Parts: sequence; C-alpha cells; structure tokens
Amino acid sequence: MHKADIKSLSKSGLESALEALDVQRYRAAQIFRWLYGSGVRSFDDMTDLPSALRLKLKDKFRISHPVMLDMKRSPSDGTTKYLLKLEDAGTVETVFIPEERRGTVCLSTQVGCKFACSFCASSPFGFIRNLTASEMLNEVLFVKGKDPKAAVTHLVFMGIGEPFDNYDNVMKAIRIFNDPDAFNIGARRMTVSTCGIIPGIEKFAREGLQVELSVSLHSPDDKTRTKLVPVNKKYPVRELIEACRRYTEATKRVITFEYILIKGINCSKADAAALGELLKGLKCKVNTIAYNKVRSQGHAGPSREDVKGFIETLKARHVNVTHRRSRGDDIDAGCGQLRIARL
Repeated sequence: MHKADIKSLSKSGLESALEALDVQRYRAAQIFRWLYGSGVRSFDDMTDLPSALRLKLKDKFRISHPVMLDMKRSPSDGTTKYLLKLEDAGTVETVFIPEERRGTVCLSTQVGCKFACSFCASSPFGFIRNLTASEMLNEVLFVKGKDPKAAVTHLVFMGIGEPFDNYDNVMKAIRIFNDPDAFNIGARRMTVSTCGIIPGIEKFAREGLQVELSVSLHSPDDKTRTKLVPVNKKYPVRELIEACRRYTEATKRVITFEYILIKGINCSKADAAALGELLKGLKCKVNTIAYNKVRSQGHAGPSREDVKGFIETLKARHVNVTHRRSRGDDIDAGCGQLRIARL
C-alpha cells in the first residue's frame, strides 16, 4: 500500500489521523515540531515519541523531501537558487535571499504556469501541475537544511506559478508556516503575489489573516497590460483596481502593486502619471523594479533617467513608491527569471 505523505496533513488532519490510530491528539504538536522545527527525515529521529508510536507512523506514513539537482550562489550578494526535483521528477526553482537582519525564501507554487506573462522566463514552458502544500513546505525545509545557520524570517510566494490558481494548497501551507509548533513565521512576514486573479483576491480578503498581498500590475492601461499580463483580458485593469479597493476596505491593510519597469513599454512619465491617477485614494504602495533580462523575451531594462522620472512623477501625485534593487539577477534568480527546468 502506498504510504501517505505525513506533510500533506494539516495539524487538525494529523490529530484526526492519530486518533484513528488510537493515539492521543496532542502528539500532533510534537510531530509538527520534529517535521518542521527540526526538519527530521525519519520517524526514528523523533526521539521523544514512544517507540510503538514511531512504528505506527512508519507503517502509515512517509516523510517526503525533494532532491537538489543544481545550486547557484551569487558572488555579489549571496542570493542562492536551488533547482529541486520532486517525487514525480517534476522540477521547480526556489530562491533564498539573505540580508543583514532577515532571510527570505521565494517559493514556487506550481510546476510551470498557465498565465504566460511576457517578462517571465517560465512562461514558454506552460503549465504542468499544482504543487501540493507539502511540496511548498519542503522548499523552505530544504533551504533551512542546506544552511542551518541562515535564519528564514520571511516568505514570498513569488516564484514559479500563480498562487491563486493553486489557492487551497497555498493557504494550507501558509497556515503550517504560521503554526507555532511548525515554522512559526508571522503572517505579516509572508507575502502572496498574484497576477490579478480577482476571485482569489476576494477569497483572500475573507481569510482573516494578516498575510501581505501583492498584485503584479505593470501598466495602468488595458492595451499594454494585456500584452504583458494576458490574464488582463479576463480581469481588466479597472475591475482589478476596484477589487483591490474592496480588499483594502475589508481588511484595512495596505496592498502592494508590483511594477516591473520595461524600456519603451511602461516606464515613461506619462505612464507614471496615468498610474497615479488610477491609484488615487487607494490604500497602497507601488514597488518598482527594473526588468531582469530573460533571453527568450526580448525586453530591455529602463535607464536611470527612466527610473528617476517614473518615481518622481508618482511621488508628485502622492503615491507611496519604492524602488527595489534586484537580487540574484547574475544567476538568473531575479524577478521573472525562474524556470521549471535547467537549460
């Protein structure tokens, strides 16, 4: 009989599974601490559990883990990208970004992606499947195990895939990341990024969590945004912004708009003025970043003058705007550069 992946269970699911084995429910918290706090790969290593319980667990469950196929570390900033093979031989890339007071893991949520954003390296490969919650948990466990001294303090669901196209598995993973007996990562230290799936935004607003929401906007007008983010055909700019307004009203939280600056496409002062008008009165901030070169896409990054003019124009319209320095772009680990397979 094929053994179930124990990491596929929520804490309440594990409690119920233990109860069916005539095991006290409180053991679930102990098992969570071993799986996610200590990162053990064997039930035998759960030394404070009775031997009879460990035998029951081994008989019923397996502990999944990915296999590293490749690793690249940036000599300039220490950003590390891992190519991981999953149990079905599918592959994803996961990035660890170290900083002085924080360590951020950029997680993938799908093998491939169906949304075909024109600036993204994974779009030519199409969609293969959703990641399970356990596979997302394993991305972070792998990073922690590879460098135990590097603290993981923040998570961004910004790797390969669209999180809201895999909504239930992403939320299941988030709750385990947040669980004090598991990773104990604060909700405000997690960010989910969407290309603009309005039903996902509306559902996310009802979760009652303080997880940050980031929306890939990239243009204030439908014609340009549709070229960059084809899902705009289904969820056009004005409808998306209205959904974001409803989100901020319901949650009382600031929403972040990601904006990749692409030469000759979306980074003129006129683009910035139109963006400022679009976002007027909305509780938000704009996070700009220069386009990272993707060999297959043919776009170009902005000049310093483009960036300066864009930001100054937004500030003049009282928009909260920041410019993020790209990390790991020298190893193809920057925004939009992740792929589903080694090329």
